[in-house]
Amino acid sequence: MGHGGLSLALVLGGVNAACTNFRPPPRPPAPEVSATAPSEVWSATAGRRFTGPIAIRDTILYGAGVDRKVYAVSLSNGRRLWSSRLGGLVAGGLILSGDTLYVGTSRPDGRVYALDRHSGKQLWRVATGPVGAPLSLASGVLVAESQSGEVYGIDPASGAVRWHPRLGVARVAAEPVDSGFVIATVDSLFRIGARDGAVSARARTPGTILSPWLLHDGLLVAGTADSLIVGVRPTDLSLAWQARVDAPVLGSPAAIGDTLYAVSRRGTLFRIDPGCETSAVAVAEFDWAVSAPVTTMGDTILLGGADGSIRAFRPDGVEVWRLQVWHPVELPPVLLPDGLLAIGGNGDLHRYRK
Repeated sequence: MGHGGLSLALVLGGVNAACTNFRPPPRPPAPEVSATAPSEVWSATAGRRFTGPIAIRDTILYGAGVDRKVYAVSLSNGRRLWSSRLGGLVAGGLILSGDTLYVGTSRPDGRVYALDRHSGKQLWRVATGPVGAPLSLASGVLVAESQSGEVYGIDPASGAVRWHPRLGVARVAAEPVDSGFVIATVDSLFRIGARDGAVSARARTPGTILSPWLLHDGLLVAGTADSLIVGVRPTDLSLAWQARVDAPVLGSPAAIGDTLYAVSRRGTLFRIDPGCETSAVAVAEFDWAVSAPVTTMGDTILLGGADGSIRAFRPDGVEVWRLQVWHPVELPPVLLPDGLLAIGGNGDLHRYRK
């Protein structure tokens, strides 16, 4: 190859390298599906991609992302108030209690951090190994679940570890119940005490649970990787009911009154009416991938898609409006008193007003 060909190759290589991470902006939805949608107030970018859960307090959004940073963003105008860099990837969002943010990091750091919510200043940190699920806080104890299967009970004020039994790998946050927690590992359910982490009940899991529990009518409800929607009694971890669907359920169900709604990985929206003869009824089938948990806004069902869409449906499965943000939508829209906040897959935030 001559010098001219080599130069051209280098130029093309530079262009390709520069474009590798380029993601075109979202296209606006068609007028027929956006006419009745909430109107956008502002949009902004914070970090690369948020993980859930996030927290909101005093018109400020707190979120953590895969870029190892925690952000505070004004809900009034989308302005970034501060950011704080941690030592590892934040795979499980954050939680807020009082004026303190708690964050667990994965590789290469593997710690739990406490940050001041006003400034992002680090208050304490404790090594736990890579954290594999969102944190949980109740009954005066902060619970972190490591990727190696250990469960840490941490003093939220000081960061001191009170107990850390090894129960197994968990993908979802410990669910507070009474004076303890329910832990869902890949093959078992455990009920542990907040004071000492002692196991008071154990049961075989009805299926691997990959998304947060929904507390509904006194039961813990979740979808499983075994294509089931289940209701579990938190007292003894026994199965109250189950309903089979057409594929694994990777996102949390949601409720409108006494009725539950869930989406399978095949893109089927199901209605479940818990009772003596609980069954799942298909409401709608979609030809696009649903990538976020089901959210309800009044009598409307909101679904986020891998294509960057957020679509609103009536309970009968008829679409009523659509929004478009950066793909994919992995976190459910956040409901606000006057509208909602949509979180796209490129660190983009969009506030809408009804």
